[in-house]
Amino acid sequence: MTRARHSLYQGAGQGMLRAAAHLAAPVMPPWPGRSASLDDWRSWLGTVWADEIFRQAVSSASPDLANQVQAILNGRSPKLRRVRRAALATARYAIRYAHRSTPYGLFAGVSLMEFGDTAEVRFGEGHQAVTRPDPVALAEAITAWETDGTRMADVDVRVNMLARQRDGHVHVPSEGDAEFRLALSSPAVRFVLDAASAPIRYALLADKLAAEFPATSEHARTQLLGELLRVRLLRSSLRAPATVPDPTDVLPPALCAQMRERTVAHDLRLDATVRLPREVLTEAETAATVLARLATHPNGTPVWRRWVEQFTDRYGENAAVPVELATDPDRGVGFPDGFGRQVEPPRPMSRRDRLLLELAGTAAVEGARAVSLTSAMIEELEAAGEKPRLTAPHLELAAQVHAHSTKALDRGDFRLRVVTVSRSAGSMTGRFWHMLPDTGATCTKLPTVEAGAEVVQLSFHAGRVPADLLTRAPQVLPRIVSVGEFRHPGDGVLFPADLAVSVRDGHPRLVEFATGKHLELLAPTAINFLWNNYTPPTARFLAEISRATAPQVTWFDWGVAWTLPFTPALTYRRSILTAARWKVRTRDLPGRTVTLKAWAEELHAWRGRFRVPDRVLLAEDDQQLPLDLSQDVHLDLLRAHLDASSIGVATLHDAPPPDADNWIGGRAHSLVLPLAARS
Repeated sequence: MTRARHSLYQGAGQGMLRAAAHLAAPVMPPWPGRSASLDDWRSWLGTVWADEIFRQAVSSASPDLANQVQAILNGRSPKLRRVRRAALATARYAIRYAHRSTPYGLFAGVSLMEFGDTAEVRFGEGHQAVTRPDPVALAEAITAWETDGTRMADVDVRVNMLARQRDGHVHVPSEGDAEFRLALSSPAVRFVLDAASAPIRYALLADKLAAEFPATSEHARTQLLGELLRVRLLRSSLRAPATVPDPTDVLPPALCAQMRERTVAHDLRLDATVRLPREVLTEAETAATVLARLATHPNGTPVWRRWVEQFTDRYGENAAVPVELATDPDRGVGFPDGFGRQVEPPRPMSRRDRLLLELAGTAAVEGARAVSLTSAMIEELEAAGEKPRLTAPHLELAAQVHAHSTKALDRGDFRLRVVTVSRSAGSMTGRFWHMLPDTGATCTKLPTVEAGAEVVQLSFHAGRVPADLLTRAPQVLPRIVSVGEFRHPGDGVLFPADLAVSVRDGHPRLVEFATGKHLELLAPTAINFLWNNYTPPTARFLAEISRATAPQVTWFDWGVAWTLPFTPALTYRRSILTAARWKVRTRDLPGRTVTLKAWAEELHAWRGRFRVPDRVLLAEDDQQLPLDLSQDVHLDLLRAHLDASSIGVATLHDAPPPDADNWIGGRAHSLVLPLAARS
């Protein structure tokens, strides 16, 4: 007999509803096919583009595509291949328009939701679009402003605190995972590094530079400072910290007015009231508990554990080492492997891997699309790994609710399909705190790994400009740690230089130098830290270190079984922990020269062998595009995905039943629920 277990997690405040703003996709006529003429493609685009609301949504999300489509419809005749590519892109948008709930421009938005005794669902027509400047347009305008010494006179600047000096050069993170390196042989550069080590008015810095180097022209000095600002060695106060939701708030009036004429980014606040029975929350708590128990790394990833060992070997336990020294590759330990450039270290076959291979193989042989986990199976998988020494203190679980009606929900007749699990509270909801302030308040009462530690908000710029809005979240905690931003020192603001690392009993801790207080940082961004070109290594290091040896709770990890062409859905009670998944490879299908009909025949033959249904979800990075493989346009989208894949693989997930969203009026949706460890 297996013993009863209590849930490890409980709800920690209001949840967030993410839902499509539209119930129906635009009308799409029969797909023209690859041999169609330009007039055929123009006719198809014209029909889809006639939907005004859809056209507005696409124009907001992708002005370039909208301009391209409009040019085609206006009679311009670019190459047929480009027209077809524009049609494929438009078809993708048409499908996601009513079938994907991930918040995106005017396609889908967010609302608060709650739990009660009974279900209630109401959607109105008063959705509100909240606009902010497009990050790329804003960055271009600021960069142009920073090259003008006259306009910059009253602007404050300082050296980027992520800049590091070594080997006779100064190194500073650049766009993506690139690094800019500048020789320190220039006396003027060395002077600027010293003079602007703290915030200084641009005009004063320029005057000091002129006094130090009187032989240089004003143009040369302006050009130097503009170049240092361009390569991010200097940061100006024009670039708002990430805790400022609207980055135009810090701009001078003239530049702010200039931005009003540029493109904007939209977030949508839904006019919706949704209340679900508490049983749904209980099921989410159970699902999170099972995923925590089945975590692949119950005591931290091998990369972090190796770093802790290296740190301890070098400095011993309980020694407080400055973060900037500990992460220096020459003077300290450096960052954990893979922080600068992603690596996939070899992983030996574990007992957990063998159990999962057996489970997946048995399901494939028996033709089972799903496996119902029992308590005994969970305990066996749990025992195959290490016993966790800690509990992840908080997380966010994203899930879909499947039910025929609100009455079915009230009866407890529903399924909860886990979409993903974030690393911490605020990860998926943080960028919407400016629209839904009550969600951020949840983070003020979060538990910590170490008793008595203070939760502090991490603020940093995304490594890539287009992702800037993903890291913007208003300050909800009393103190912040600012990484790579322009900020004036002040109460409640810490920088990496104020922090140290220590290890006790094998667990790394972040320590504030001045007080000795232990800190645990909260990063309210959905950016995946494994995408190194989106996150500065220092920001990732600070966000992860306090939880580095706690269980890494994520969506279900199949381990080496992920390489199999099929893995079944895993269910527990009313939860679908992971959906059935298939991999189709380019080599399984005909080449690019055959007709869509011939290609589809081979695909359908493959589907028959692997028992793949018509309705699937095509995984694209961390997103999923619903496809109906009985329709030509969807087949062509899959084919285009395979043609563009660098590894020639498309991953397909089983789609929810057609009536899964009936309880919410057929609207594509997902819930994001903050969960905290029970004390």
